[in-house]
Amino acid sequence: MNNQGTHEDVELRRAWADANAEDAAEQIREARTGGPADRDDNASSAPLWATVLAVLVIPVAVLFGSLAPMATDSCGPDNCSRALDGALALVECSLFTTIIGTPALLLTSWLLPRRMRYATARRYLAWCALLPPVTVVLMVLGLPE
Repeated sequence: MNNQGTHEDVELRRAWADANAEDAAEQIREARTGGPADRDDNASSAPLWATVLAVLVIPVAVLFGSLAPMATDSCGPDNCSRALDGALALVECSLFTTIIGTPALLLTSWLLPRRMRYATARRYLAWCALLPPVTVVLMVLGLPE
């Protein structure tokens, strides 16, 4: 009986080891981290949100930036302070960046390959595309006297 009991114990141990080895191999496959060549499943989330926000913010920035020169109506073009003239020049530069740079950054974030190695660049490009229109709005709201 001792010999038969050991034989059954050995078989049970092998079965247990085989079952655990399969479970361990499955857990390793599931926990495997993606490499830089793996496909990014969330590749369109940052460009999508940034594009939606840009569609909302860009018209406001263009309107505010286009109406900003009206701030010189009270002082005339020759009698305005240097601070106001400098701020209006920065608003004009930021408005140009909004019209040209924002669509270029958004388009680049959409066109980057859908790989994990480009995930960070895609996020930064998408969210940095919103900086010029937000800058225009904030600068116009804070124009000096």
